[in-house]
Amino acid sequence: MIDSKKEYEQNGWKNTLRSKIITAMTGNPIDEVNAYTEVGYYYQCYASASLYKYYPDTTMHLNSIRNNQMWYSAPCNFNDVFDCDIAMDDKEILNETLKLVPDRRGIRPGSKMWKDLQKIVNQNLKTLQATFSELRNTVGVSCFSESEDSLLMWAHYANNHRGICVEYDLLEINNILKFTAIPIIYSQERTRFNLFKPERIENDAIGLFIQSLTSKSPEWSYEKEWRIIRDNVACGDKWDRNKKGALLEMIRPCSITLGCAARAEFEKDVTDYCSANRITLYKMEKDPIQYKLNKKSILEFEKED
Repeated sequence: MIDSKKEYEQNGWKNTLRSKIITAMTGNPIDEVNAYTEVGYYYQCYASASLYKYYPDTTMHLNSIRNNQMWYSAPCNFNDVFDCDIAMDDKEILNETLKLVPDRRGIRPGSKMWKDLQKIVNQNLKTLQATFSELRNTVGVSCFSESEDSLLMWAHYANNHRGICVEYDLLEINNILKFTAIPIIYSQERTRFNLFKPERIENDAIGLFIQSLTSKSPEWSYEKEWRIIRDNVACGDKWDRNKKGALLEMIRPCSITLGCAARAEFEKDVTDYCSANRITLYKMEKDPIQYKLNKKSILEFEKED
């Protein structure tokens, strides 16, 4: 039996949630229904109610928000060289494959059977590597954070505190758009492929790809990141092959927060948009004593049903 308090405190629920989502995306129809039921439970009882996205102070980004749209970028554009990078140890994979051979007498290294299996493993690895490389260039991903007041996030993704942080309701994203947000798992171990199961190789490859997309080094843990993944079917004709991304529909923001260094012209544009659309607006201010940001209310509106 799971100790729910311990699971919550240690963020173990995120591992469980990610596992359920991968099962839902790669399993049979019955598995999918059961897994999404569990996903709903963790969304409502464990996850943060809101997810946040940081934007620089550009007209292009503000226009996408105005039009209820969001950019989904291919992982090949990301700034982490390990992002969506799957480790493959050919020797380990061969050893694990040899264990699947039904004859318990084993296979001597260097024998004809051993060489034949090695050749098959190497061919399959090349195919998988080509598949993963293609996915890194054709799948759209949008990144969010649980945090709205991260000094590093404001500096890195909102043009040195000049941009904005947009709040979105997690359950509305899921219920209205049917997009499933997945939490990032931070670990010292990279995602590894180490076993061939011929009857499940396609689904296992997809599951492994999703796992790699949602795994990062602990050095990135300050981002408290979540991701929405849209494949080439979902992106369809909206996919821009040159920019390797797609501008897709998004729900209306719950609120917008201006950075503490927002320029006057950009602040006016954001304020006008929020006022016209009854979207709550805040602005960050530097704390007078500590290295932290304080959120000040500028416009307040009650959420519409």
